[in-house]
Amino acid sequence: MRMKILLVRVPLISCCAMESHSFSYFAEPTGLNYIAQSLCRMNQAVDIYDMFLDPDPTHLLERISEYKPRVVGFSSLILGYDNIELLSGMIKYKFPNIEIAVGGPCTCMPTNTMMAHNQWVDFIIKGEGEVSFAQLCGAIENEALSELSHIDGLAYRRNGRIISNQKRKYIDAESIDFPVDQYRSYKPYMRGSIITTVMGEPPIAFIEASRGCKFKCNFCGVSEPYRKRPAFKVVKEMALLCKTYGVRKFIFADYSFTADQEHAMEICRLIIENGLNVEWGCDTRIDCVTLPLLRLMKRSGCRIIFYGIESFCQKTLNALKKGTTVAGIRKGLENTRKVRIQSLAYMMLGAPGETREMILRNSEILNKCKVDYALWGIVRLFSGTPLFDKAAAIGVIDKRRGQEACMQGNIDHIPVYCDTLTYNEMKQLEMLVIKKFYFRISYVFNRLLSLRDLKELYRLIKQLKYLVVWLTFRRC
Repeated sequence: MRMKILLVRVPLISCCAMESHSFSYFAEPTGLNYIAQSLCRMNQAVDIYDMFLDPDPTHLLERISEYKPRVVGFSSLILGYDNIELLSGMIKYKFPNIEIAVGGPCTCMPTNTMMAHNQWVDFIIKGEGEVSFAQLCGAIENEALSELSHIDGLAYRRNGRIISNQKRKYIDAESIDFPVDQYRSYKPYMRGSIITTVMGEPPIAFIEASRGCKFKCNFCGVSEPYRKRPAFKVVKEMALLCKTYGVRKFIFADYSFTADQEHAMEICRLIIENGLNVEWGCDTRIDCVTLPLLRLMKRSGCRIIFYGIESFCQKTLNALKKGTTVAGIRKGLENTRKVRIQSLAYMMLGAPGETREMILRNSEILNKCKVDYALWGIVRLFSGTPLFDKAAAIGVIDKRRGQEACMQGNIDHIPVYCDTLTYNEMKQLEMLVIKKFYFRISYVFNRLLSLRDLKELYRLIKQLKYLVVWLTFRRC
């Protein structure tokens, strides 16, 4: 009998709250789909339990009792690691022989600290999990725990000690195949998502054209090297999803889809040459697009680009190690508008040395750039990032307390850097700039002019309703 493995996406907030939470970024668990595919290749029995759809811990325990897995693998962002502590404790109490492993973006935090914080976790897989987690499951199935020292990026317990293997190897991007058999439409659960607002009704598939990142922003914990997947394989998988599931909308889940502009152009050309009638969106950097590239992206179906703008103040950009310029940002947004691709700006506030006047000035400039959507966030000191380490080194935060705060999973507990504004002032400014952006008469007028049909108008009205609810909730 094959060993059973249950992969679990850990919830951040309940689905009920998510549907009324403005501008949530709800999507399928792409990373777990890739890992499930690698386990299936090893003839392992694997199932995915998505707690974004059902965050009730008792239902997870019922599924475990029914499925009887030997290994439970949790995937989580940093904002969810507290849930792992709760869930793993419940699992170990009821099913003490189950092995519990943790992976996902939360593993940018120090591995030994994570395991010391949560006694119920048996293993942590740092970085990509397709190879290492599959090797771990094979060692558990064959009771070959002496092989654990050879598994790349694995942390485990032995004789009361925490042992952490270094992360040295990364997947050859050419070997990555999209897990077509794992795909499922999340249509009923994406009603409150910004993705649905800008792309329309699902199905919407999330696909990778590359792995890792070549840039070194100091607020980010991504350390994987940049690797490209073959363009022909990416487009072939898009065509297969179109044919098999009727998917006509895609989001490239890369950190920066156009980090290699020639690679992005090749994908666009192949989409056009293959006659794929699709729409798609992507995340990328403003300094990684040119007017010719944007024109080709538009021709191949690009609907929206999510840009990491962060700020229109050069001092702030330098402090965040963005490597971009204000002039370059303005030009990139102008070119994006020129080819009629929609844009979403990710904005930050509360960076080192930032003042109220700088934040309000940022808001004014953004509002003049005719960006279609915007998301704001306070600069957080996430454990495992260069900015966190710098803040700890110069005494802005206590390192141990900062790590503990990150593991609590509550966004309001994660420390901030800014020494010119209080946290409450930053929260108030966050709400103020959101209102200044979305409740302008000019913004509403331009959005109405750009609507393609009544369905898009309906989605926009719903999104504004979610925004009002969110602002009201944050004020309480």
